[in-house]
Amino acid sequence: MEIIREVGRHGSVTAAAASLGVSQPAISMVLRDSAAAAGFPVFVRRQGRLWPTPETQYCMAELERVVSGFGRINQFVADLRQTNIGTVHVAATPTLADNIVPKAVAALQASRPAIHIRISSMDNRAVVAAVDAAEVDIGLVLAPVTNAALKVIELSSSNLVCIVHPGHALAQLPFVTPAQCAEYPLITFGPDLPLGALVQQSFRNAGVPFRGAIEVNQSSVACALARANAGVAILDPFWVVPGSPLGVVPIEFRPSVSVSAKALIPAGRTLARAARFFLACVRRVAAAELVRHTNGISAPR
Repeated sequence: MEIIREVGRHGSVTAAAASLGVSQPAISMVLRDSAAAAGFPVFVRRQGRLWPTPETQYCMAELERVVSGFGRINQFVADLRQTNIGTVHVAATPTLADNIVPKAVAALQASRPAIHIRISSMDNRAVVAAVDAAEVDIGLVLAPVTNAALKVIELSSSNLVCIVHPGHALAQLPFVTPAQCAEYPLITFGPDLPLGALVQQSFRNAGVPFRGAIEVNQSSVACALARANAGVAILDPFWVVPGSPLGVVPIEFRPSVSVSAKALIPAGRTLARAARFFLACVRRVAAAELVRHTNGISAPR
């Protein structure tokens, strides 16, 4: 098909051979075989030039589309080989979708701009369900996660952080405890969410009654309430990244309560290369941001 197209373009076996990088006898042999297979002459010679017969002219437009399609397929395969294209569908909790995923996407796009990324923000339970049902390639959640059908990949860990309004009485302290936080309205997550369970367990361990005043299901809402001086919020460290214009003061929470960000994929499933590349970006970003967070929270006031 390529030979017929090139001969039709150039009107010459010599020019077609040079264009395709093959010998003239090879071109002539293919033309003879093509005519024999088609059952009619493919080209006729007039005035020293090869001209497509009416039958060949009738086929040329479709032939051009087919040959161009082969070229696109070859390029598509080459791109896949180099991980230049592909699709990654990610489900993430709102905290990670807001603060970790954007930087990971930017890093991926810088090196592989043709990869298509789809991001769905949902709560922990919905992320786990989406990965379990193979509706997404990767899930990003906060620990703990209990699902034996999923492979859990550690991204990074740090400690819960207390955040308050800059004018709050706790704002100048180097750290706060459950007893100190309990003196003010607590902005909290429900016990059915990982963060809520961790915070309530930390109060029980300290022997401090836990009385939540405002219950939320997203860190962004808890942060907005603390910014409005509605109370004291205890959040995951992935939300409170130093340098972010949050309008709140982060304070170290003691005793330390570790919280982890984890990636989920179905057990026994191999990720496509585009998804593996994205996961590597997520791991680098999560580690770098938590180093910045830890340094920022620990810095003297």
